Amino acid sequence: MEFGKLANIDGIDWSLPKDREESMTFLRGLPRKTAPKFYIGTPAWGHKEWVGKIYAIGTKPADYLSRYAKSFNTIELNTTHYRIPTADQATKWREQVADRSDFIFCPKVFQGISHAAGGLLDKKLLQEWFYFLNELKDNRGPCFIQMPPYFDYSKKATLFHFLEQWPGEFELAIEFRHASWFEGPRILPALEKYLRTKKISVVITDVAGRRDLLHTSLTADFVMLRFIGNNLHPTDFTRALAWSEKFAAWCAQGLSRVFYFAHEPDDINAPEISQAIIRHLNEEGGAELPPLQWQT
Repeated sequence: MEFGKLANIDGIDWSLPKDREESMTFLRGLPRKTAPKFYIGTPAWGHKEWVGKIYAIGTKPADYLSRYAKSFNTIELNTTHYRIPTADQATKWREQVADRSDFIFCPKVFQGISHAAGGLLDKKLLQEWFYFLNELKDNRGPCFIQMPPYFDYSKKATLFHFLEQWPGEFELAIEFRHASWFEGPRILPALEKYLRTKKISVVITDVAGRRDLLHTSLTADFVMLRFIGNNLHPTDFTRALAWSEKFAAWCAQGLSRVFYFAHEPDDINAPEISQAIIRHLNEEGGAELPPLQWQT
């Protein structure tokens, strides 16, 4: 992911924002029915470089997704940002992860909706998107919409109109990329209050060049983190530990689900940082995630 990428990360303050009492009060008011659930994944499964790492030698591309699901229990489904899959495609994906009953897809909203002029108000396109989400059935997790960097607070009326059309049965998280939506380590108070009424989460993006987007506004019973590493730099591992500690504390307060998506440049080393993330989540949060099985 190029967004927020820096060639030199020396001197970056990697510290996480302190928890806000408003968010902790919100978490404590949520109903707790089961133990918190942790999901760990990457942005894609189609990496031939993972053959010999977490894919067995000789694995064919057609089998990458089924192999991926043996290691991870979710995926940040970026391919849906570029086209809306057909019902047949959704069925094929579900069949390929059938051996893992807890696997869920977290689709990224189609760019024709999120980035095109008038896309947020295009009812026909939205219906096509909702039809696809419905076809994911029990393998559907929260999807997320990435707002363009130029989409600022002055366009709030368009956003709110879009959110009013969003069906409650489809969970949603929003990734804001313009600083005008933020006030310190939180989103704007009125926006925060509104999103809580809609049970819509705000994506947390942890990337070197945009520390202004790091926030602790919790507006739903789940949180979605897009963790952007720097080629397994030592700070990647200290950051991963810090987030695991943060999530453990939030789950103790009432958070139900954590979606943790690990990015590395070209995602070649995503399995390595994911292994560390799994270990930290298990040790700090009692996640009970199986470690990745490395091929030899």
